[in-house]
Amino acid sequence: MADSASARLLSAACAALLVVCAYANFFHNDFHFDDSHVIVENAAIHSLNQWTRFFTDPHTFSSQPSNATWRPLVTLSFALDYAVHQSLDPVAFHTTQLLLLLATGALLVVVYRLLFGAEHEHLAFAAAAIFCVHTANSETMNFLSSRSELISAIGLLSAFIIFARWPEQRRRGWYLIPLAIGALAKAPVVIFAGLAFVWVLWMERRSRLDATKAALPSAIAGVLMLVLLNAMNAPEWIAGGGSRLAYLRTQPYVWLHYARLAIIPAGLSADTDLEPLPHWYDTNAVAGFLFIALLCVAIAKLSSKRDTAPIAFGLAWFAITLLPTSSIFPLAEVANEHRLFFPLIGFVPAAVWSFELAARRWPKSRVAAWALLAIAAVALAYGTHARNRVWATEETLWRDVTRKSPGNGRGWMNYGLTQMEAARYDNAKAAFDHAAELTPNYGTLEINRGIVAAALRDPRSAESHFHRALELTSDRNAHFYYARFLARSGRTAEAMPHLDESARLAPSWTPPRRLTMELAAARGDAAGARHAAASILSIDSTDGEAAAIVRNGADLRCGTYRRCFDEGWDAATKNDHVDAAMHYRAATQLRPTAVAWNNLGWSLQSLGLRSEAADAYRAAVETDPAFARAANNLQAVSGP
Repeated sequence: MADSASARLLSAACAALLVVCAYANFFHNDFHFDDSHVIVENAAIHSLNQWTRFFTDPHTFSSQPSNATWRPLVTLSFALDYAVHQSLDPVAFHTTQLLLLLATGALLVVVYRLLFGAEHEHLAFAAAAIFCVHTANSETMNFLSSRSELISAIGLLSAFIIFARWPEQRRRGWYLIPLAIGALAKAPVVIFAGLAFVWVLWMERRSRLDATKAALPSAIAGVLMLVLLNAMNAPEWIAGGGSRLAYLRTQPYVWLHYARLAIIPAGLSADTDLEPLPHWYDTNAVAGFLFIALLCVAIAKLSSKRDTAPIAFGLAWFAITLLPTSSIFPLAEVANEHRLFFPLIGFVPAAVWSFELAARRWPKSRVAAWALLAIAAVALAYGTHARNRVWATEETLWRDVTRKSPGNGRGWMNYGLTQMEAARYDNAKAAFDHAAELTPNYGTLEINRGIVAAALRDPRSAESHFHRALELTSDRNAHFYYARFLARSGRTAEAMPHLDESARLAPSWTPPRRLTMELAAARGDAAGARHAAASILSIDSTDGEAAAIVRNGADLRCGTYRRCFDEGWDAATKNDHVDAAMHYRAATQLRPTAVAWNNLGWSLQSLGLRSEAADAYRAAVETDPAFARAANNLQAVSGP
């Protein structure tokens, strides 16, 4: 007994060490994809004071209404991560990601032990370790918003262990509790009924009627939970789009693609350029149909014998868990490689048990088989470590996407964004122009083309792109970034309706409210600034700038006149006249000097706020009647 416990502890330690080594270099990796609106821009996770809202308001999941699905456990986990450092420190978020993977691995040891038999515990540890370090799972681990996969997997695996380990307790329905908890992270809980059916049928060797009776409660519960989850989604939530039939006929080929990645996870792309196949007789479609047929034949044949039933069950798990993303309900992308996480839970033990059966048939090859498994595990861990480097930054990730998926317009756009953020505007424009050739009717791309055109001092082109974006997708971003462009171009009055519309479209997004607040504070509208600040605090109670404006009507956090003035000067030299006006306004409240009033007037004039600018120039002249520059500015702005 002691030797068995020691062996179990050693196996667990070796498996955990391999997983930790595989992910040792991913803790500082950037946020990517949906992380922008689920984590980075999501003010709801900044405080745990109202954590119960996560369970009642789907808008707390994302600052983007079209993505506001109900996943309260995911949002709660992100809020806990944020609370660790009171910041968006990626280390805290990635640490939780790794801990969840280790928890998943521990549950898999139990599941695989049930699948292989207690006497094959060493195989269970090996299979769990291989799953955890599988290179394809690096897509889920580095895409933090995919934490929903990890949490829901923990719920489903816990339910499965209770269901399979204690069959005499099934009638009590205890296994439904962790299943329901996991559903609070992601919807596809209905697949459990299919897994339960094939387990009873093949692993317990019982009749179809018994299997149906055993699976029926989870099927009913799964449907009810799915109805609840759909009802709790925000009204603005959009699942995807496109042709149902085109999406459906593409999925067999996608399954073939996933199976290839499960065996050889080379060529992973964070954003593939796979498109819906145009015809049922397309070469790739035919290849996919043949794969599905062979998979069904293999499952049917392998399930008929007790010794090969674990392989059949693993392959059935692979197929069943792919069904939610491979139906007549099209998702935004026909394929996404992080979707392989759930199916791999079944594919890996099928492969490992195949090795075991081969070793039994050729006993002399047992050592070689185990050596091959060990080499495969290390190779997968190395591949994961290398893949983590690709996910390190937005630039490294999207450079990799454009190399592997050169026809992906979104990939080129996002690579252009990395260049724009680094102020390499010519590179950004080139990437955006190439993306426009591939995806000519992409509203988000037009927004970014407008932003980079403005940065390159081409306002006419910028305005054209913003107008095109509003024609294609009149969403929160199109209105906000056009409003920001208008304000910076001295057309603040034109910007305000777009800010109002952006705020209306995105009730949990602070940027349009912030710009409204800052413009009000800049022009001295303390009441308007306080109103906008209060709306920000209702979304993010930790917002320091909004809190300062509620208290003072202006942001006085710069503390002293000199510091406020200098920060205003720095902002003005960068043509950020909103920020400059706010700091100059704060400076005049701390010490109303003529030069501060004059500079405030100049920034307000640059924003197109001529009346407010005239008031500031007038205050400068009243403070120092000999200040000729202020007098000249007042005369110029007051003229026709």
